[in-house]
Amino acid sequence: MRDPEQHLRDAIAACQQRPHCVEKINAVCEALSALHRNEEMLPWAEQALAISPQDVAFLVRRADALYLLGRYRECVDVWNSLPVEPNRLALRLLRLGMSTMMTGDLLQALSLLDTARQRALTHEPTLITAIEFTLGEAMLKAGRADGFPLWLMRNAVPHLTACYCPQGIPTWNGTDDVRGKRVLVTHQLGFGDNFLLLACVQTWLEAGAKIVLTCNADLLPLMRASLPQCDVIGAVNPSHSNAPLPAALQAQVEHFNPDLHATLLHLPVLQSQQPPRRGPFFTPYIQPPALNAQVAEAWAQHLRAQHPGKKLVGIFWDCVQRHWSTVSAVVRCWAKRRSLPLDCVNDLILPPAVSDAIHFVALHHPAAAALAGMPAGNISVYTPGIRDFSDTAACMAQLDAVIAVDSGIANLAAMMGVKTCVPTHTAGDWRWGSAGTSTPWLHNVTVFRQTQEGEWGAVVSDIHAWLQEI
Repeated sequence: MRDPEQHLRDAIAACQQRPHCVEKINAVCEALSALHRNEEMLPWAEQALAISPQDVAFLVRRADALYLLGRYRECVDVWNSLPVEPNRLALRLLRLGMSTMMTGDLLQALSLLDTARQRALTHEPTLITAIEFTLGEAMLKAGRADGFPLWLMRNAVPHLTACYCPQGIPTWNGTDDVRGKRVLVTHQLGFGDNFLLLACVQTWLEAGAKIVLTCNADLLPLMRASLPQCDVIGAVNPSHSNAPLPAALQAQVEHFNPDLHATLLHLPVLQSQQPPRRGPFFTPYIQPPALNAQVAEAWAQHLRAQHPGKKLVGIFWDCVQRHWSTVSAVVRCWAKRRSLPLDCVNDLILPPAVSDAIHFVALHHPAAAALAGMPAGNISVYTPGIRDFSDTAACMAQLDAVIAVDSGIANLAAMMGVKTCVPTHTAGDWRWGSAGTSTPWLHNVTVFRQTQEGEWGAVVSDIHAWLQEI
């Protein structure tokens, strides 16, 4: 098989020899796509558009690259400039609505996505699930819990999620009374989603359900300690949409004899149907296992003795997916944009005004820490060792606060009730809200947002001010 990197080099060389040949530029773009480096198509798409300004394929490539780079307003401009194709109008409105949502103009995004849904119902029905999922996400960004039933449509978009679909067990339809029912809840998505959405289990228990839930094996001790009212089973992650249960799980599930099945994404739907409660939608519930907590307490006493009078603050700055060349451009670029560069971490933790009052603790797993690097000073590691999230939770329970970029660690800290600061890029995930320093979903989280993509200086200054108040 031909080396993809060499194929790209050959395509670039051919394009340099014939820079005005659209076919050669197209070959470079295809080679970049094969390498999951779609964000690098931007200069090539612009080169092609200088030759053929109305080439729809290169206009779409330009829009996709701008989206990956977080240049959403320019992306909106591209989608608005595309010629209208009546038989693909719903798709165009979907892409335009997605980009508009990421600019923060949620009212316009909701209008565009609702129009796309109406159009798809009669002309492009295969797009309905993708449109409804995106519409639900826009509603959640706007702080609307009624977006959860639409967000659930993510389960029906195969490239967006993998989930289990046990044979012979009816899936909760969103309206069935769960009182007295045995419900099998299966996990999906990332660690952060599990930490956040499992907070809704309490609503199902209060509604009279008996719950058995699956989780990634790395979460098993932590979830058993945090959800003692439930039976918790460790399992591998589902590999694709509507995957059958692994054979190793089947006997345990049959013993439970469930009446209903629900995925992780079903959990907040029931809660969204209840009368609004006082306090946040997602209430902290996670606690470390007792043995891990005892080990962490002894470690913290020793560390505080080494740094008398100083606060201890955990910090997590690097999303490991940004280092993985084999994942999709969407996953890698999103991880890169969420991560705080190491020089910014140094700017955050090293100034004397900070280091005189605060000592930091790195919260990366050792395998990820090798890729993240380490700041130049004023930081320790959790010396008992982070093997799984039980260790991370035990460590964080001993800290005065946590600073974490949008990640599983930020979700874990929030769901433990630890005072948490989340620095985000210009269009953070819906759970962190869309404006200001707070989020409607969580009450113990302070959010500092970039105002210009890639510029963290103002965010670092905001965190410095926040640290003075902890």
